[in-house]
Amino acid sequence: MTTRRDEAQPVGEPDHDVGGDPVCWLDRVCPDCGLFLTDHAASTCPRCGSARDR
Repeated sequence: MTTRRDEAQPVGEPDHDVGGDPVCWLDRVCPDCGLFLTDHAASTCPRCGSARDR
């Protein structure tokens, strides 16, 4: 079924509260070796042993 252009539903505004990934993942990257840290409770990097900045 086709709809005439003047009968089409208007396009709404985008939903700004979509969720998803954070804007910046920098707090999850080791500052010394660049490893992506998956354990948020760890106080040191498992690769290089550097202390995490939290």
